[in-house]
Amino acid sequence: MFTPPRRRRRYGWWLIAALAVFVGLALLTGGIRTETRQLTEFFDESRTLTMDSDQIANDFRTLIRTELASVSREDFDVLLDRLEGLMIDNAAALEQVNRPDSAFSSGELLSLAFDSWATGLGDFRTSVMAVTDDPAGNSPVDSLAAAIVQLRVGDLLYARFLDSANELKVGLDVTIGEFPIVAFVTTEPALLNGDLLARTIRGSTEMGIRHDLSILQIVFDPVATGGEGTDGELIFPATDRLAFSAVISNQGNVDEKAKIVSFTFQSAEGEVLATADSELLDLAPNENRSVFFTAVDVSAGSEYTLIFTLTLAEDDLTTENNTWDAQIRINPLG
Repeated sequence: MFTPPRRRRRYGWWLIAALAVFVGLALLTGGIRTETRQLTEFFDESRTLTMDSDQIANDFRTLIRTELASVSREDFDVLLDRLEGLMIDNAAALEQVNRPDSAFSSGELLSLAFDSWATGLGDFRTSVMAVTDDPAGNSPVDSLAAAIVQLRVGDLLYARFLDSANELKVGLDVTIGEFPIVAFVTTEPALLNGDLLARTIRGSTEMGIRHDLSILQIVFDPVATGGEGTDGELIFPATDRLAFSAVISNQGNVDEKAKIVSFTFQSAEGEVLATADSELLDLAPNENRSVFFTAVDVSAGSEYTLIFTLTLAEDDLTTENNTWDAQIRINPLG
């Protein structure tokens, strides 16, 4: 009896389709796990940097709240320089943190916040110094207000980063530590009004003290009518005696006591020909004083070096103007 052949069951295509689905799911799962791992690493590393930044913000707010009215100028400068440097380091470190595609926008917000804080701290330090050095000026107050705005922009950018990060954390199957709420300005009322802050700074018992002595000018008799030589030397008419006086200025805002201005007169070969010290000088703020010295003997056709030195005030703002020196050439007779 004829028996028809049995039809073979076709498993091949179903098997291939099932395997493809399995491989696809495996790849998708692996991709999700990789993205989750990268996102977790991004959050962990950036959270460490934000915690460091939170400590910087705390130190800054403490300075403003409790120390600004009494901190010395030098201590303020050192502290703000340190905080700015730490913030710059954090911004640089954040740029080295790997950002998965899903966290690109969040990473950009955090990076902008760090940069804004670093810039704001530097501008704040500079503008506070300007406020103390120009007690009546409006421009330093405007700069101070702009620095505060820069810090506040960083606060607002960071708040947007927190919102973005919280959205990304939803659905992750791992626990992510909480980010601190970093704020340099938004929680500190003293920083919300630049004019009030400027008055606090100017009323500081230490910050407002400004020492600044300087040699404004040297006046000669006879006058250097020959202009300058090729090497920058001052050219005087033929004479056998040269007299001079130094105009000294107290450009600070405190009295300066018992200061001395000295001169040294040297030959072209460096031999000291004459020296002298002034009497002890007391100068009130914004006072100028002319100090006269005994004339020195000179020879026509000769060259000399004249050096003036003024006693430095404590914490003098600009030490470069406490000395004055020049090469001098006396024209020959005829």
